[in-house]
Amino acid sequence: MTPLVYKIADAVISCVVIAPLVVFYWRGTWGLLDRYLIPGNESASAWVSVLIGIVINLSFNFCQGALAKVFEKRNILIRIVGSRLYTGVFAFGIVNHWRGVWLVWNLYSGTAAWGVAGSLIVGLPLMVFFRTVFNILAAPLVVAMDLDSEYFAVSTRFHFKPDNLEFYLYDTCFTTVVIGSLIVFVWRGVWNMLDLYFINENTMQKSIHGHYGTALVGYSILILILCLQYPANFLSNKLLKVHKIAKIVFEDIYLCFAIFGNVAVWHGIWGLCDSYILPENPIASKWFTHTIGIGVLMLMLSGNSVLVRGCVVDGEKHKNENLVMFSTGYFSGLMKLCSDRHNKSVTLHGETVRNCKETDTVSDTPDEQEEDTRTAFL
Repeated sequence: MTPLVYKIADAVISCVVIAPLVVFYWRGTWGLLDRYLIPGNESASAWVSVLIGIVINLSFNFCQGALAKVFEKRNILIRIVGSRLYTGVFAFGIVNHWRGVWLVWNLYSGTAAWGVAGSLIVGLPLMVFFRTVFNILAAPLVVAMDLDSEYFAVSTRFHFKPDNLEFYLYDTCFTTVVIGSLIVFVWRGVWNMLDLYFINENTMQKSIHGHYGTALVGYSILILILCLQYPANFLSNKLLKVHKIAKIVFEDIYLCFAIFGNVAVWHGIWGLCDSYILPENPIASKWFTHTIGIGVLMLMLSGNSVLVRGCVVDGEKHKNENLVMFSTGYFSGLMKLCSDRHNKSVTLHGETVRNCKETDTVSDTPDEQEEDTRTAFL
């Protein structure tokens, strides 16, 4: 297939399959936390969620190098089980962090228009200032494959390495606590604005129509954004020749439209799940979407798509492409995985053959070599 066909196939499976499954997982996990994590005390539940999320996030950030080394030398079964357990625990921590920050905002600012707008007014300008707007995006515009070479890798805002321990600790804490929370500020603002102006909860029927509407608006924006990414990429390269700030401003504006479409898609899918998936039994509904979401994504080798981790800096390249070129590469990711496995197999086989030849050469004594020579002449 041509690269264009791969791009189209990647976009389709990201929008139609991966994004709904990611929303399934987040909806299920969030709802189960509402039900089981100190349900009688919303304030305590929110702050405990924040604590759980930050502890798990920081732990996996600090241990990423050690985890990669530990599982690199294990057999394939242990690697698969261990890495998927890592994804499950990490995702649980991230959902806790988001839920906690979200509920804290609700508790102290309310869900009226100004309280909702407040988180967006605070969050988005700070994300622009820190040059981290791209990190607000999620599936379907960002798809993460379960590739062995980068499974445990988590980037930070300033890219400090563990060798520079003091700055690495500051960098990791800043990325996890500050940037991670600001992302939630923006999502909460856009999400609750959609609640206020798109969804009418007076009747179930109007609510369902509102969820269809937000999903339709979101997907329409995302399709347009995906279709325009090549012209946007061309313009981004041109602006870089003018000034890097011009490139960053253009990409941030483009990303803001993408963020609105992204949140609208999640909002619509989430609401439709509430309306159609076991609405008479909310707890069973949450367990169902939680299990199906993470289970199917792991079988598709895209379990890491449920994670919101790491940090990409606006104006720089991500996976050797400008940030207006979105990471929807599911099929290309599978091809890379197969290619890496094949190359590793060939390398190991070649090394084995070379070692065998060296062993054979070393084991030949002078008498054996003389005998071989006479045999060759015969």
